[in-house]
Parts: sequence; C-alpha cells; structure tokens
Amino acid sequence: MEKRKYYIDGYSLTIDDIISAIKGKYASVHIAQKAIERCKDSRRQIDKWLEKDAPVIYGVNTGLGNLKDTILSLEDHIKWNKTIPYPHAVGMGGPIDPDITRAALLIRANVLCRGYSAVRPKLIQRMLDIFNAGISPVVLELGSTGLSDLGPLAQCTMVVAGLEEAEAFYKGRRDKVQTIFQDAGLEPTFDLECKEVLSQMNGSTMTQSIAIFAFDRIKKLTKIHKQIEGLMDSDKNESCYLNDKVYLAIEDSLKFVSSIINFENNISCDNPLVFKEEQGDYTPVMGCNCSNTQVGYVLDLLNILIADASNILYQQLCQKEELHPFMRGLKNTALQILMKLRTLSIPASADSIPTKGNQEDHVEFSYGAARKAMKGVQLFKTLIACKIYGILLITPPGIQKEIIKKISLDNSFNLDIIKENDLVSENLEMIEQWIEEYIF
Repeated sequence: MEKRKYYIDGYSLTIDDIISAIKGKYASVHIAQKAIERCKDSRRQIDKWLEKDAPVIYGVNTGLGNLKDTILSLEDHIKWNKTIPYPHAVGMGGPIDPDITRAALLIRANVLCRGYSAVRPKLIQRMLDIFNAGISPVVLELGSTGLSDLGPLAQCTMVVAGLEEAEAFYKGRRDKVQTIFQDAGLEPTFDLECKEVLSQMNGSTMTQSIAIFAFDRIKKLTKIHKQIEGLMDSDKNESCYLNDKVYLAIEDSLKFVSSIINFENNISCDNPLVFKEEQGDYTPVMGCNCSNTQVGYVLDLLNILIADASNILYQQLCQKEELHPFMRGLKNTALQILMKLRTLSIPASADSIPTKGNQEDHVEFSYGAARKAMKGVQLFKTLIACKIYGILLITPPGIQKEIIKKISLDNSFNLDIIKENDLVSENLEMIEQWIEEYIF
C-alpha cells in the first residue's frame, strides 16, 4: 500500500501521529494550506511593525534583556538572530535520542502552524524539509528546567539555521549540520528573520517530545504486561483480583496523561503571541506561554504508575522463587530495579526553584520529570523482561510455545534463549532486545 502524506495544521497533531511519522509510516509531512494562509496573514503584521514609526514591540523590533527598549532594523535583526542561540546552547551530557529531537522539530513546526507566532511559512517548511530528510538535531541532555527548554531548543534552532557549530544525526552518523544538509540536498544555511528565533526557542517542546515517547512506550509495555498477567499465578486469590483493580486504575490514569500530552501538542508557547482583533488588526500579548507545568505533573504521575505496577510484578516473582534455581537471582535483580523506580517516583514538579533573580518565580522542572519518566520506562521494560524470563523458567517445555504465542503475536520470540547453562544476565538482555524490537 502506498504511503500517504500527512498535513499539520496546528490543531490536530496527536501522540500516535508523531510516532507514526517518526517510524516512517507517512510518505512525508507537509503544511496544511489553511495553516499557510494563517501564517501569511499574521506575518504581514510583523512586517508592519518593522516599518518606521511603528510601536515598540518586544522581541519583534527590539532586542532582548538590556536591549528590550532598543529598536533594531531588519538587517540588524538578521545579524543579531545568529547570535541569540549561542549563550543559551549550554547543554551538557550525552545526546538525546535522535528520534526525540527529530520529533521536536515536527512538534514545533505544528505549533507554528497555528499562526500566533507570526513566522513565515518558509521557516515551517525548512523545519519539515529537515524532518522529512530524516535529519535529527544533536541536543545534549542536560540544559533545561522545563520552564522553556531554552538550552535544548537553542541547539535545534542552530540546526535549522545551519550555523556552523551545529551538529546533527543523519543515516546513522553524527556530523556538522552544514555537511549533512549538503549530503541530503538541502540548503546549508537559512536566514532567520525577526521573531523567528524566539518562536523556536521559547517553549517546552523538548520536554513535550520526551513525554510523547515515554507515554508511547509505557502504553505498549502495559499492554504486553497485561498479556502476561496471570501466567505466573496458578490460583485466583484476593491478590489477583486486587491486581485487576490496580491495572484498571492505571489504564484510566494513562488516559488522563494522554489527554494532557495531546492537548499540549497543539498549543502556542512563545512570546509574544499575536492575536487578530475583530477589525482585522493584530495585538501582541506577552504571558507565561512557555510554562509546561501540567506536563510535568502527569510525567511525575507516570513514574508513580510504573512504580505501583512494578511492586505487583516484584511480588509475583517472590512467590515463585523456590520453583527454579535462577528465580532467586532474578528476584534480587528485580528488587534493585524496584528500589530505583521508587526513587524516580518522587515528584520533580513539586520542587520549584525560582530562576533569573525571581523573575521566573515558579519553575516546574517538567524537563527533569520527563527525563525521569523515560528512565522509569526503561527500567519497567527490564522488569517485564525479568517476568517473561521467570515465566519461561518455571514453565514445562511443552507449554512454553503456547505462552510465547500469547506474548508474541508474530511468534518472533526465540525460545532457544532459555538455556540453563547461559548467564541469566545475557538471557535478560536478549529478552529486552526482543521487547525493544517487537514493542517499539
């Protein structure tokens, strides 16, 4: 079947759409025509504010910080725009997963399609060209509080502009972005005009992208966990019925988490935003648009859900530890993971520390909550691998194939990995790898 094109409009992008686009299920992603018209209309107002004798509009015809009241010409703005990302691109640590940074480009392009950021459609197209080419910005993992991901998004902005220091991933390699653009047939540089740097950097899009992948993974992991639930329990006792109630509560909570994340896929999050009045003119409005508090809350909830499900999983392993000599070691591994998950369930969003001399007096640390949630998901995957291994260890060989059919609908799971002379850790790693390939 021929793949269809996908169109973004700023109002309808979902978690499933983003994951599908990343996995290549669409031929390419494009701007909806109605979004192009909205952006053209609002951009005309920006052009008016750049004319002589126009009112002072922060971030449009002025500088930032100490230059907030200083009028800049269009030419000065273009020169200045090339310098804005540098003091903010201060990330440290290893690179974020390329799928996550590439998805951030798509999310941001979708947000800009709403028209309130008043950028040129040409900028959105540039971001989609990079996305469609399979290019992912190199973004270092440490560098954001979550009250606007200035550090991570500065690195994304540098990639879009093709600044010489920027790096990207392309076809499995990491290189200078200008070199990658040339290899991919894209223009090596792109001039960002007034407001187009702020419109990319101001907001919590990287937090949002991590949240999407964390949620997608936990949704798929809970599905496979549900498939294997009961395979380790021979009797339906009170505990089993209680587990059913817990899993229903987790499923309902995940629906709430997805509703928040999906809503945040389609919100304008930079400053200032421009709103059209009834008479046709536009008004600039400043606000705390970059706040991502609610996403921080639900990502903290995600780790609480993972910890609760993991408690049940660990108890099930404990009940069977006498049935196979490997089970005790497996249980101990699970216990260490469980203790880490309990630590990760401590909310990050509850620890607000003001920044910028109390100018930002509430800082939700949603970025930290997102990174914790992703770590929690990875550990939960390992726990599920422990349970699958445990089930196979205590199951007679003749019944193992029936269990595999229940776990793996395409029978891709290889029973040969269960060999009593193999190291338990190696078998667990192979089961984890199968989960990674089969589920994600």
